[in-house]
Amino acid sequence: MIPRSFRVVFSIVAFGLAIAAAHAARANTPGSPLGVEFRDCLESIGVGLAPTDSVVALTPAEYIPVGLGTPVSPIVVRTADCAGIAVDGDKPISGTIVQIGAVIVPPEPGVGDINNYTFWYYTTDAKLAHRLQELGVAAQHVPTIRYDLDPEQTGIPNDLSVIVRKPGDPRFMLEGTVVPSENPTGSFEALWWRKTSAGSIKMDTLVPVIAISSADLVLETDAANALGTLIGSSTLGFPIVQQFNTFSRAHMRVTATP
Repeated sequence: MIPRSFRVVFSIVAFGLAIAAAHAARANTPGSPLGVEFRDCLESIGVGLAPTDSVVALTPAEYIPVGLGTPVSPIVVRTADCAGIAVDGDKPISGTIVQIGAVIVPPEPGVGDINNYTFWYYTTDAKLAHRLQELGVAAQHVPTIRYDLDPEQTGIPNDLSVIVRKPGDPRFMLEGTVVPSENPTGSFEALWWRKTSAGSIKMDTLVPVIAISSADLVLETDAANALGTLIGSSTLGFPIVQQFNTFSRAHMRVTATP
């Protein structure tokens, strides 16, 4: 016979494990809000121009490209390389994210410094990709993304190269020079949207303190792939905005609305 004291301890432990399992299940329930913490990140932002007809073809009618009614419309290419990405409160791991989308009129007026509709989302973080997929975002897990910054020094031009390889699709390379800075210039909030069969997904990233500096970058791709078809070329420059940013922390909240 098991002593009563042992039975009490066992019951307490079992109860604690059940509570922990319930919390974990709620945190990872498909369709539940997703929280992601980012630490010590390098970020490039490039805003170029693509034919508006091509942009509209990839953008659902509910989202309005800011260039609608004009020959060209701005698109964003963002890359971020972080020392720590923590998904749903898990232990942070290093990783890279690459996003491409159209600059749109804010679906929620007055919210965010920039609003974009997501065309492609790539990440080396398997759990981040999986959780976004659960929410309906066509995120691609691409562990082969290569992110090189040399010589990794502030205040001087650095060579930056970001290569999205297989299994990423469409594939491309972003390269040029950037000037990292550690001087904070304020906060920034970026919203990336994606339509799914269940409604809209809002990826809202708030950076409380960000250092913004300069960049000179060019994107290269195959003119025959989906990205080349969007831009109408094998190369894309960024005459609207080019930045290289650094930040120590940021938080992304991903929510679904009908």
